[in-house]
Amino acid sequence: MSTLQKFTQRAPALLFAAAALLAVLASLLILFTGSATQVSVTNGVETVMQLSWLEAQGWWGLAILLIFSAFYSAPAFAFARGRRGLAVLFAAASVILTILASLSIGSFYYPAAVAVVLALLVLPLTH
Repeated sequence: MSTLQKFTQRAPALLFAAAALLAVLASLLILFTGSATQVSVTNGVETVMQLSWLEAQGWWGLAILLIFSAFYSAPAFAFARGRRGLAVLFAAASVILTILASLSIGSFYYPAAVAVVLALLVLPLTH
């Protein structure tokens, strides 16, 4: 087996795992950085507070971040178990969800989406 064949067999698994890790890191970054501003005026004194994602979105916002992490982890788990079709399905769903959600969440998940697309590009057509 040539070096190129070994690489093409291992590269999708590594890229899917990298995408899962990047998605978890993006979720943590969103969770712990300030994402909203609260302005209140009391007796003519204006107070500006920076709110975290959890404070602004509540538990539903945390669920959204967990769903993103799960969607990006699913292709790695499916591919590791030999379920290539399921891995491709979850990969496509992850990228589509990222594109749609980038209008509200931002581009935090783009690195994970790029890793998934690269994994799909180097995915061998035969087993």
